[in-house]
Amino acid sequence: MATAPDAPEIVYVTNRRVACDGLAADPALGHPRVFLQIDEKGFVECGYCDKRFVLTGGPADGQPDERVDPGAGENSGGSLPSAPLS
Repeated sequence: MATAPDAPEIVYVTNRRVACDGLAADPALGHPRVFLQIDEKGFVECGYCDKRFVLTGGPADGQPDERVDPGAGENSGGSLPSAPLS
């Protein structure tokens, strides 16, 4: 899968509480520091710079990024595959 050259940054973290100040993406254009909480989806995105923080080992770890590859994870019929039966 190719990533777009201007795709937002993805950071893998081990804590559900993270802070973002936008400095990694562009030190000259940072933003106010915000504290974010990763929820049951397993990721959170910064509202300023769109950086995505993914919880390592969480539900979003290893999943395709819809921002980079729209439709990723869909089957040939255009819908998401159903969950396997237990």
